[in-house]
Amino acid sequence: MKLFDVARASLAELANDYINWLLHHESIPWSVKSAEYAEISRIDLEPVTYKEDVQHLSAVHILAQKHKFDKWLCSNDSIVEANCMIILCTRLIMMLRKQISNRLAAFREEGGFTEALTAERLAHCTEQSIDADAPMCPKCGKPMIKRVAKKGKNSGKEFWSCSGYPDCNGTRDMP
Repeated sequence: MKLFDVARASLAELANDYINWLLHHESIPWSVKSAEYAEISRIDLEPVTYKEDVQHLSAVHILAQKHKFDKWLCSNDSIVEANCMIILCTRLIMMLRKQISNRLAAFREEGGFTEALTAERLAHCTEQSIDADAPMCPKCGKPMIKRVAKKGKNSGKEFWSCSGYPDCNGTRDMP
């Protein structure tokens, strides 16, 4: 998530650099209502369809998409080129904002990377406990997992904890 936001901020900075360059050259960015802005904004990009030979086919794809903007990017007028880059940066920023929004929605539903790692670790511990003939939880009957108390009067001591935690808080002392 942070990297998406870093990319978004970098593109915003790049767009501002082009705006400053235009101003330095006594020019202003095209209006969002201009014909040029509308024409560039209407150009659709093709979705990625390849699954093999990714390095080669991604380069082919990128160049094909870039060529759609050659009318402006390969212009003999640097003002036109700068304006096109500002519009492309704006488009990318909007795409990244949408991606960030989608990721946030998924995060709310599914949790994040840390939660997934914790779930994986708990599943692994549960498997190990089952293999090691761990006792069953006195509250719910699920296999128990060896844990070490992190605080309190038993800090540093091993104990059995229910693999169903946090739904079940059953524990047993170690013999």
